[in-house]
Amino acid sequence: MQDAYVEIGLDQSHRLINHGPVVLVSTRNADGTYDVAPVAWNCPASKDPPMLLVMVGRGHRTWENIDRTGEFIAVVPHRSQSELVMTAGSVSGRDVNKFEKFAVEAFSGEKVDALVPQGCVGFLECKVENTMSGPRADAILARVLRAVVAEGAFDGRLLVETEAGKTLHHLGEKIFATPADTIIS
Repeated sequence: MQDAYVEIGLDQSHRLINHGPVVLVSTRNADGTYDVAPVAWNCPASKDPPMLLVMVGRGHRTWENIDRTGEFIAVVPHRSQSELVMTAGSVSGRDVNKFEKFAVEAFSGEKVDALVPQGCVGFLECKVENTMSGPRADAILARVLRAVVAEGAFDGRLLVETEAGKTLHHLGEKIFATPADTIIS
């Protein structure tokens, strides 16, 4: 018996493999205010040294901030922060102070001058090592300077089966999922 498969359009192909946790990229604007924006295209790039890769569109304020400062914080939002993810992506940091507009409670990073929304699963403070130009977005390769996780969300791995470890995974458009099961083999 053969399983049934259906071909999908190449313009949808990324959605087959890019359902990892969305991150909120937190940066500092040139005027000293802070910005935060959702980035679904992100992944670890190296374990030793610890590196992260994020894709950010060159037309976005987040890209300008990263290009100017050479740093950012990648925040892993908790599933309870889905509204923050949606609203932070609905307006530009050029037009509004998102932390004020959306009343985001936050605290400062220790190694990077950016804010971390309270209640997240964890965050990575990062310094840019290299950028690679793409057609509409740049791949930003950054060294992780500090990694922090919420108590009860990590024990050698992310504890997705606990409430503290419930991350948001972007499935496309305004649809998100959160991990439900742990498979041990």
